[in-house]
Amino acid sequence: MIYRSKKDWWLVSLVAAGMLLPFVLAIYNFVGGNSHEAWHMLFAGAVTTTVVLLLTYPLYYEITPSELKVRCGILVRKQIPLSAIEEVRPTRNPLSAPAWSLDRLHVGYRKGGAESFVLISPEDKATFMRELAESDARLVVQGERVVRGR
Repeated sequence: MIYRSKKDWWLVSLVAAGMLLPFVLAIYNFVGGNSHEAWHMLFAGAVTTTVVLLLTYPLYYEITPSELKVRCGILVRKQIPLSAIEEVRPTRNPLSAPAWSLDRLHVGYRKGGAESFVLISPEDKATFMRELAESDARLVVQGERVVRGR
């Protein structure tokens, strides 16, 4: 099943404002008669918007029978084997992550013998965690966490 990212209104608004500001400044400069500066602002706005969209769209998490797939834009394409997942727990960690919300899940897993993690924010965390546990017989729901049974 595919899960979309939960979206914090303030985070989406902050990013949208950053993308729109150069366009507003371009209009202000066109009205003020400074068309040279306005064209620079239009270019900056177009570049900023393109970069943000390329880095954040599409954004989803998919649980397949064998792995958790995390997709975020053109750069993030993680495929985490379900057998490598050690723990999933709620967090509000503000580190950069493929997530539009700070209401996140910390997915701890092993990669090449080393511990690693990814922060995600599925809209329906409870259903996501339940499906994850159902997809691997050794993953067990314990309260608000999913852990690997021994």
